[in-house]
Amino acid sequence: MSSQPPLLDLVIDALEEMKAKNITSLDVRAVTSVADDMVIASGTSSRHVKALADSVMEKAKKSGYKPLGT
Repeated sequence: MSSQPPLLDLVIDALEEMKAKNITSLDVRAVTSVADDMVIASGTSSRHVKALADSVMEKAKKSGYKPLGT
């Protein structure tokens, strides 16, 4: 079992499933009150990056999270 929050695990899993490159998560709690974590990933093309974002949004919605935007 991971020590990461469930939403962070969900996001990273969705990105890995879609073959995102250079997935990095940052703890930003000390920097902002807007978010606890930030996830940065790369894709191989603009189409791939859009598919990554769509996949994360879809999995989040299916898990009961309400994304505020992309």
